[in-house]
Amino acid sequence: MSGGVPRLRGFTHVSLSVKDLMTSAEWYQRVLGLRVLVPPFEQDTYRETILSLPNGTGLCLQQHTANSGADFDERRTGLDHLSFDVPSKQDLEHWVNRFDELGVSYSREPDSLQFGSMVVFRDPDNIQLELHCRRPQ
Repeated sequence: MSGGVPRLRGFTHVSLSVKDLMTSAEWYQRVLGLRVLVPPFEQDTYRETILSLPNGTGLCLQQHTANSGADFDERRTGLDHLSFDVPSKQDLEHWVNRFDELGVSYSREPDSLQFGSMVVFRDPDNIQLELHCRRPQ
């Protein structure tokens, strides 16, 4: 390609630092139905597992040995939140029902012409997650 911006297709993975690898991995599998792509393994300074979203995007969970154990705080520089794309309002309602069944706390954001529909919830480390159904084009 000559000139211009080279193409990007999306994310291959997102990596989150967690306090307890196994607790977080179990939660993401149980609550969101993610599958193990790479089983837990250890490096010198962290333990990691990689889970897979249905579209193949990886969600890496890393437990660093230097982790202080503090909960996530989106007011610090770095990740603010992670939003998952939900194809329809009907699918979003299915997620709300699933969260009710599993006892997952969540809040519903008011529907917006600009942003669509969202459900906001948090993982075991207090990382804000969203299920987001974009407004129809």
